[in-house]
Amino acid sequence: MRVVMTVALTGLIGALLVATIYFTRYDLQWIAFLGGILFAAVLAMASHASKAEWLISRRTKQLERARDQLTQETARSRNTAEAMRIAEARMRLVTDALPSLILYVDRDERCRYHNRAVQEKAGLTADKIDGQPLRDIVGDSVYLNIVPHIAEILPGKTVDYELAWDSPDAGDLIYTARHIPYPPDETQPRGFYLLLTRASLQLAPQAPAVTQAGEPTPDAGGDALLVSGEGGEMLYLRSITDELMGWDDPRAKLVRALKENQFLLFAQKIRPLKTGAPDPLCYEILLRLQEEEDNLLPPGGFIPVAERYGMMEDLDRWVVRNLIAWCLEKQRSDPAWRIPLYCVNLSEAAVTGPEFAHFVRGELERSAFPARSLCFEIGEQDVLNHHANVQRFIAALKPTGCRFTVDAFGSVKVSFSHLKGLAIDFIKIDGIIIQNILRDPSELAKTRAINMVCQKVGIRAIAEFVETNETLDKLREIGVDYVQGFGIALPGPIAAQD
Repeated sequence: MRVVMTVALTGLIGALLVATIYFTRYDLQWIAFLGGILFAAVLAMASHASKAEWLISRRTKQLERARDQLTQETARSRNTAEAMRIAEARMRLVTDALPSLILYVDRDERCRYHNRAVQEKAGLTADKIDGQPLRDIVGDSVYLNIVPHIAEILPGKTVDYELAWDSPDAGDLIYTARHIPYPPDETQPRGFYLLLTRASLQLAPQAPAVTQAGEPTPDAGGDALLVSGEGGEMLYLRSITDELMGWDDPRAKLVRALKENQFLLFAQKIRPLKTGAPDPLCYEILLRLQEEEDNLLPPGGFIPVAERYGMMEDLDRWVVRNLIAWCLEKQRSDPAWRIPLYCVNLSEAAVTGPEFAHFVRGELERSAFPARSLCFEIGEQDVLNHHANVQRFIAALKPTGCRFTVDAFGSVKVSFSHLKGLAIDFIKIDGIIIQNILRDPSELAKTRAINMVCQKVGIRAIAEFVETNETLDKLREIGVDYVQGFGIALPGPIAAQD
């Protein structure tokens, strides 16, 4: 634009110079003045033209360099893509040859990558795995063991634990599971890798202990676990509990603990969020083993042993019997004390078995214990898997005044359809949902929806795994009835509770 204006101005000055010469009859002063202006204009035009030529030359060279760089980058990109393709093919070849199971799962719990071992284990083709929910791939029972660890993984933490996955042709299999968040350096990873390294477990007779004379000891015997790794090494283990506690005969140890009352009743407070709550004092009953407390061992190490040997209902009976006895003794020593609402977790065996409800009725009648102070917690998965049995169980005890809670609600699906026909008093919203309500809008929406339905149908909602004041404030805003978790109160001996 400047060049055009310069040319136009130069032409105008030239025209004025010609007109001046013509009309002034060669006035030297005007001719000199206009000639000077014309000369300056020509110089300016020449300067602009030179600068424009320099800019054009410079831009041309820059474009040539950019074109060369683009050509080089295209070649590099093509070479990189080819190298990546070769690397992925090699990696696929390696991972498919590994006996370990490898899956990559995104935040929506859908599988985005897997190796051949996963197909063989799950008995599914690749199209039945890629993009499918993790639950559909591993099955309900395995999925429910994985779910509690996902909340630890998504904030960016690597998690290791043991996982049981049954195999039709090889019996029970135990896997060492490792969850690795990906990308590893992000505070909110897009997903995680699930690595499962297999060790097959088979019951094998335990070699009898012998005396110095070579005779077997009277107490020798029992079952042990023989673990065979992929490399062929044989490891002789007693069980998880044996490793932690040094038990030689886990089943006999549990039987003796039950007979000698070596278990402890712990309680964790469930706090009401609304004033005037009908049950202002609520506690969940937890079971501990005296040996765990004495040796500072992780709680609940005896549970896998009890499940393996079919003793979970025996533990549930011990809890109910001793809870009633403790409450009545407390009331005798302190007549002013009022029995709170105690929530007791029940195993699948107790809920589905034919005798446990009869046992509870007998204990209530014998002790005259107020049944309304007893609330049984039933897992949502048990409700789904054994709906008819759960319905019969509730129907057998509801007339006595006992109350009932569906535990870990929302861990399987956010729907109330599977609660049809069940006289439920409370719903415990799954802790993984609660832990994520501040950072995941979908989890917050689930909590709001569950609480809203509970209010409409007359069921009280309990939020578990509440650990921070921010979460507590959000739950109070939503209108949840009760809260529970380490941020509310830590578990402790029942006698130490308020």
